[in-house]
Amino acid sequence: MTKMRLPTVEGRTNYHPKKALCPWCRKHKVLEPHSFAWLAGGALLIDRKTDSGRTDENTDVYLDIGWHGAHDEGEGKDRDAHVTVKLAEDVRGGCYELYFCSTLCLRSYLNFCVDELEKRVKKQLRELAKPRSRRRR
Repeated sequence: MTKMRLPTVEGRTNYHPKKALCPWCRKHKVLEPHSFAWLAGGALLIDRKTDSGRTDENTDVYLDIGWHGAHDEGEGKDRDAHVTVKLAEDVRGGCYELYFCSTLCLRSYLNFCVDELEKRVKKQLRELAKPRSRRRR
């Protein structure tokens, strides 16, 4: 499996990859003039008078996936686990894009992110299940 660092984009970097190779398979070219699949997100500062938008240096955006386990009277799987996986963090300017050579690589990346979420849920549940050490009096 390909190893990627999460979050994938952050700070002043607003697109990934910087080199024209698919970040997942590293075999096929992405970016212009090649065909590629993309995942993008962000926020635009909208001028309501002209109904137009622009990126803004004062806007940072993020993309997280997470798990919110049931608590108190709630019902559901993996109770009390609350974890987040950051895919994009504090991306300056308000928009970001991730480029992949194919929908297969995009799907593999998204599966990797969900697998990471599941791994973190299991880790947190193991930690919650450990008996708390008694404090000395």
